[in-house]
Amino acid sequence: MKKKLFSDDNLNRAIKILAIILLVLAVFFMATQFKDLWTWITDAVRAVLVPVALAYLIALILFPLIRYLEKKGIGPRWLSLAIVFILAVGLVFGTFFFLTPLLIDEINGFFTDDWNKIIQYITVDLRTDFILGEDIYDQIAAYLADTEILTNLVSGLVPSIIAAVTNILMPIVTTVAILPMLLIFYLLDYEMIGEKLRSLVPQKHEKAAADLGGRLNVTVGNYLRGQLILMIAIGVVATIVYKLIGLDYFLLFGLLVGVCNIIPYFGSIMSAIPPIIYAFIAGTGANPGPGPLIVLAVNMGLQTLEGNIFQPIIMGKQLQMHPLVIIISILFFGSLFGAIGVIFASPISASIRVFVEFFKERRQMREAREAAEKAVAP
Repeated sequence: MKKKLFSDDNLNRAIKILAIILLVLAVFFMATQFKDLWTWITDAVRAVLVPVALAYLIALILFPLIRYLEKKGIGPRWLSLAIVFILAVGLVFGTFFFLTPLLIDEINGFFTDDWNKIIQYITVDLRTDFILGEDIYDQIAAYLADTEILTNLVSGLVPSIIAAVTNILMPIVTTVAILPMLLIFYLLDYEMIGEKLRSLVPQKHEKAAADLGGRLNVTVGNYLRGQLILMIAIGVVATIVYKLIGLDYFLLFGLLVGVCNIIPYFGSIMSAIPPIIYAFIAGTGANPGPGPLIVLAVNMGLQTLEGNIFQPIIMGKQLQMHPLVIIISILFFGSLFGAIGVIFASPISASIRVFVEFFKERRQMREAREAAEKAVAP
């Protein structure tokens, strides 16, 4: 018998769906009415979540070293923690104090020797090299001067940059001030904190929670340690290659390659643009360095080296995610947490992957168990 379209079951189902849709719309409407409250709540959550998450991620990098020292008989925990912490802080500050003078010299040299060359190129040489001809260039320049677009853009851009730097700088200063103490307490009581978190889970799920937590720590920890080694390796190689081809400010550009490498896919593009632009402009001077095509070829070679040698050897199969998923996660977590969200989008995505695989395995095990029970049932 054919079921009627307007039967009682269909009408009840349609009413339930309509009620759910109206309820969701009502919740969104109420949320928009309290926008300031939600902004305050999200800012407060972000202020707490960012340093705690950073402490957790750094702990995943350092704790295996502490565990290694303890296995070698260096204890108690506070002693092995002190050794690892002092070495880590010393390495960071030693690198900072070694590189800072060299970077300052390169920055000073840039503004002393090349800044005027760039201004000269934009105002004079670009007119000669303009692809559409000097007349079109003059018309565009006259239009920009008459409409004061550039003046208005600069006058509006400077306050925006200052406000953005202020908004970014304050959370960074707060996080840097709080992070060492969070990290010390977390590493001291690493196992106890894990047990306390597992105790919040119902007892029947405690074993599964311990398994999931162990997988998360292993996956994210391996990824972070591999990414740190990869950044250093590709940054050092880029610096050496830039030096060999005679590119000025090779240390600055090489450091940019290493730092930007933390952002998958986008980082290599971001780090390649400044040296290519500089090589193009510097090539018009009396003492030209390597041309932009050479710098472009070098960056393509660095990307090939990273993708085919460094990534497989150092990272192994830690990420195992489609590039589209990583790009979406960068956009999503970047809009949610800003620059820190962009940097840590990949480990967050790796954690989500672990969650998905874990629950998929649990479901498959449950289905296999149910199938086995049905097979032996009379």
